[in-house]
Amino acid sequence: MTRMSGKRGFSLVEVLVVIAITGILLALLMPAIMNAREASRRMQCVNNLKQLGLAAHNYHDTFHTFPPGMDQQLFPAAPQYRGVSVFVYLLPYLEYQSLRDQWQFGDPVLNATQGTPPPTTLILPEMICVSDAILTNPVMSDDGYPYAVGSYGGNGGTVSYPAQTSSVDGIFYTTGPASEPQPLQRPVRIKDVTDGLSQTFLFGERSHLDPGLETFVPYGWTDTLGIWGWWAASGGRKNVGHVTMSAAAPLNYTFPFTYGNRLSFSPPVSSSAALQPYVILRMCAWGSCHVSGANFTLSDGSTRFITDDITAATLTAYSTRAGAEIADLGE
Repeated sequence: MTRMSGKRGFSLVEVLVVIAITGILLALLMPAIMNAREASRRMQCVNNLKQLGLAAHNYHDTFHTFPPGMDQQLFPAAPQYRGVSVFVYLLPYLEYQSLRDQWQFGDPVLNATQGTPPPTTLILPEMICVSDAILTNPVMSDDGYPYAVGSYGGNGGTVSYPAQTSSVDGIFYTTGPASEPQPLQRPVRIKDVTDGLSQTFLFGERSHLDPGLETFVPYGWTDTLGIWGWWAASGGRKNVGHVTMSAAAPLNYTFPFTYGNRLSFSPPVSSSAALQPYVILRMCAWGSCHVSGANFTLSDGSTRFITDDITAATLTAYSTRAGAEIADLGE
């Protein structure tokens, strides 16, 4: 008697069941994988901010002040306002002494025009949050100077930008002969932070994501956020806005309207001039691409994740160095 032998394959139903189960498992696992990846990115961001805080304190130990937000000079030729940013002053304390040694302080714009590549185009890992939506780096300014974009800014106080109307009550702002709103403003010392170092921001995050704002870019009403936040800003009156943020806008503020529905907004935004107050708020705003908040370094060197529901009063209290406010971020 001959015994039939053979291999039994999977039926179509069995294959479909396996595919369905695999899909369900992947659907269950993906959020956990994404959460783990974002947690890792957030920790890397925290480490960057810790390094910036430590660098600022080491600078203070050497010079007995924190560095300027932007040490600003006035030149006869355009761009008339030229300066050196807080992050350039911190280079030696971030292990970039050789880059600091080649920096041209006499005419800061030369750092964007000379060298291969120009120093202002260098992308420094300590300046980048990997969660940030930086699509192109480095970028070109409107007047043709190349700059690398960063994800962090110094605490500019109640209002950080534009410099002409800045509040000068944070840690970083313009100093030097062409400082604004007053000439010859001086940098901040630790003893000037009378609200307490643990009650005052030092550095925080800048977000480059704002879908509403980007709808105005094709019409020439504003620049894309992608060219904002040069860590080595050196030419132009907007300099300090690239390296500082403030409490002028809520945490993670974005445009509350698009180009398409701007006229139905109250009040209607009918021109690029009417849009500028919102542009200024956006440039001042702390924010991140992390979920529900942003990372900060406080002036004592500690780091905190601040959630979007922080009140305007608390945000202002932690952005000012000597406001005598009583505020608590909680645990």
